[in-house]
Amino acid sequence: MVDLHVHTTCSDGTDKPEDVVRLAYLKGLSLISITDHDTVAGLNRAMSAGKLYGVDVIPGIEVTADTSTLPESAEFHILGYFVNPSAPSMLELVDFFSKSREERNRILIERLEEEGFDINYDELEKLFGKNFGKPNIVTVLVKKHIVSSRESAFALLKRFKVKRRKLDHREIFKLIKEAGGIPVLAHPCTLKLKCSKLYDFVVGLKKEGLEGIEVIHSDHTPSMIVNFKEIAKDLGLYTTGGSDYHGYNKPDIDIGMLKIKMKDLNFGVLAGV
Repeated sequence: MVDLHVHTTCSDGTDKPEDVVRLAYLKGLSLISITDHDTVAGLNRAMSAGKLYGVDVIPGIEVTADTSTLPESAEFHILGYFVNPSAPSMLELVDFFSKSREERNRILIERLEEEGFDINYDELEKLFGKNFGKPNIVTVLVKKHIVSSRESAFALLKRFKVKRRKLDHREIFKLIKEAGGIPVLAHPCTLKLKCSKLYDFVVGLKKEGLEGIEVIHSDHTPSMIVNFKEIAKDLGLYTTGGSDYHGYNKPDIDIGMLKIKMKDLNFGVLAGV
């Protein structure tokens, strides 16, 4: 079994890279990809652990793209597989998003402090590192009983309407490819586009450099999976799949829970399996 969408403590997951690989081994997975948000910090550690546990690890990343042309609630994420974490283009991408995320986080924390909530930037950075994200802020808000649930915490943060700088998807495709990687559209359902508009959107993305679609994902219904596979087949795109595991930040999602086999995808030739 495989899981090609996994997060660690290097972004907003709760398991260290080596612990994620060990968990994959215990779950009987033969191949995973570490796809932390906008960072490649955990890849070398994960790949070293993969050699120890006999689990193949594809070096990956999940990059947040600009959504200005999409519906208001849309999320536009691009997975990059087989990226070289030391490539200049990856270092450029990571540096941009590190600064962007820090700017956003500082503003969010300031807003929370202004409203009298007991939370500060230094404690978040000490707990989760410089590259912490919204789910980490949510974790602290819940643990301190500032809010009653993760849902309430996310709603609170959303109220502040603080957005961070993002890159255009064409620039992301370019940077991923310059690092030797393959750009793949992550969880298409979050684009909030209906079938015909989604198809046209993906047609445009392919012309601009997209090479694959994540067809299997924990948020995808069976009918969505069929639709996404048909789009990929029609456009000659690779198909990938993964759980989007985050540890206890997404407690309903477990690594390997979708029981994906490489025969369910057409990505195997690239992964060497």
